[in-house]
Amino acid sequence: MFGQKSAEKSITEVRLVEAAAQLFARHGFKATTTREIAQLANLNEITLFRYFPRKPDLFLAAMESHLSRVKLGRDLQLSLADGGDPQVVLPQVVMFVLNVLATQPELQHLLHVAGFEMPESHKMIQDHLGPIFDLLVAYFKRSVEMQIIPNVDPTLAALGLVGIVIAHQTLREFFTGDRISNFDPEQAIAAYVDFYLDGLRFDPDRRLKTHESCALNY
Repeated sequence: MFGQKSAEKSITEVRLVEAAAQLFARHGFKATTTREIAQLANLNEITLFRYFPRKPDLFLAAMESHLSRVKLGRDLQLSLADGGDPQVVLPQVVMFVLNVLATQPELQHLLHVAGFEMPESHKMIQDHLGPIFDLLVAYFKRSVEMQIIPNVDPTLAALGLVGIVIAHQTLREFFTGDRISNFDPEQAIAAYVDFYLDGLRFDPDRRLKTHESCALNY
């Protein structure tokens, strides 16, 4: 009997958390009501408050549910730890980010909501994503020390790579309506990595010389 009650409780919590994640991601924290969450989960509000006495508790549960699914594969962990060639390692990083965006479309929206409306969730986000980010920063730091890439701040380099992928995918869907599933992942990964590495290797002196040469030829 005890095991059956536990199972029923788990199923109910999952329904509530998944419904909450959908609505919080779609409408934000303040604009989503507990009544709407209960209705989407096919439950009543009394049941909801039995499991989650406060709406913030439900948001945190929804956030943790999605954050806990973000896992670095062993191959990528080893590649980052070994400090391999960026042409080999960075495509793996981009693939990881694209995979998270494709399999968890609600997570990105929940992170936006957390940033603007739920500061109390920031520690949870850092606890889950911080170790992944630290590993990426450590990789860039070693790459700079070994002169594999130009001298750039490792934190900025890590944020730049992840930011390019996330920002492009967000704006791409916003302006064109194309979702992440509507493109060739291999071509996208190669384009992201080439664009990023070209930016790291950019030489302003070379551009200046090119402009001077053009001016002389003109």
